[in-house]
Amino acid sequence: MRQFAQKGFAIYRLSVEAKILYSAFLVFSLAAMVVSALYYNDLVGGRAVDGAKEYYAGEVSDPDNSNSSPRDNSKSDNNEVDSGGPAITLPPDELEIEEAQNTGPILLTMTWRKLLEVTHFHLFTLPVFLLIISHLFALCGMRPWVKVGIIVSGSLSSGVHMAAPWVIFYGGASWAWLMPVTGTWMAVSMVVMILWPAWAMWKRPQESSR
Repeated sequence: MRQFAQKGFAIYRLSVEAKILYSAFLVFSLAAMVVSALYYNDLVGGRAVDGAKEYYAGEVSDPDNSNSSPRDNSKSDNNEVDSGGPAITLPPDELEIEEAQNTGPILLTMTWRKLLEVTHFHLFTLPVFLLIISHLFALCGMRPWVKVGIIVSGSLSSGVHMAAPWVIFYGGASWAWLMPVTGTWMAVSMVVMILWPAWAMWKRPQESSR
C-alpha cells in the first residue's frame, strides 16, 4: 500500500511477484464481468428491456405465455386418476410434451425479499471490487482528468445499476431500460479499468532520448 501512496509511482515499477498477483486478479475480474453478462442474459431470457419488465416489474410481454403449464391444467383429466384410492400418475403423452416445450422456461418475478437479498449481496461485493480495480487503474500513466472521469464513471454506473431494480420494482415496467443501459455503462467503465492496468503493467516504457 506504500507504493499506492507514493506520488508519481507508476504501475510498471511494481515487482514481478506483484505484477503476477495483480495480473491474476485482473484476469479473474474480467472473467467475473463475462459471467455476470451471461448470468444477466440467462436471467432475463436474452431480451434486454422486455426481460427486465417481466423479472423486476412483473409485466408479462406475451400474454399467451403467462398461463400455467398445460400439464397443470390437464392434471385431473389425463395424468391422475381419482377413484377414491391412491393417485396414479401417468406419463405425459406426446401432445403434452410438445405443449410443455413450447411454453419455454418458467420465469419467477422478483419479490421484495429477494430484491433485498440481491441488493445486500451486491452492496458488500461490488464496492470492494470497484475499489481494487480503481486503485490499479490510478497507477496507470495518463492525464489526471481521464483517470478521474473513468473512475467517476465506474462509481456512478455501479451505484445506478444497483438502484435500477428498485426503480423498476416500484416505478413500473417503463423504467426497464435502466437495466441494460446502466449495465452496459458499468461494464464498459470496469473493463477499461481492468484491461488498461493489465496492459500498462507489463508494457516497458520507452526511454526518452536526450
